[in-house]
Amino acid sequence: METEITLYKSRQRKPGHVTSIFFLFISLALLAALCEVIYILLTGRNFFNFLISIIILVFLSVFFYSSVKIFIRCLKEQNEPEEDVVEILSITKTGIFNHKTKQQLIWDEISEIQIIDGVISVTVDFYPEKDFQLHLGDTDVYTDMTREDFAKLLQDHYKKEIYTYNSPSSCGCGG
Repeated sequence: METEITLYKSRQRKPGHVTSIFFLFISLALLAALCEVIYILLTGRNFFNFLISIIILVFLSVFFYSSVKIFIRCLKEQNEPEEDVVEILSITKTGIFNHKTKQQLIWDEISEIQIIDGVISVTVDFYPEKDFQLHLGDTDVYTDMTREDFAKLLQDHYKKEIYTYNSPSSCGCGG
């Protein structure tokens, strides 16, 4: 059973050190601006300047709070341990092995394969309990190959027609 390709669960991308440093500098700049506004508030004699300073202080406080929160989240995500590698689907010369259900499907027993909008659906007529769907976006398949390459790999083994369809992305304009 020589494996052609094994699909793994896609891993969550962690923020890099550059992102953390960027939000550290943003937080420090906002802290300096907050200190300056507080200084202007305490030394100002004009009521108009006092009112403007309070409004600016509120806005700067919200931005400072948000930037510190994002900075702390970046640090936490960087320090989380790596996820275990989880196999989801293996495609071999003899068939497909679904690791989630631990079932081997031989190419001859599969009645239909469809790939619609990044979801692969495998149908087995005589054993409907072996049918499954898998969202390919949850796997690492697109880091190694394109949709067309994946469909071609399946077509090399599965001699019946594979129905593939990708709906066009919406412009958001209704209609």
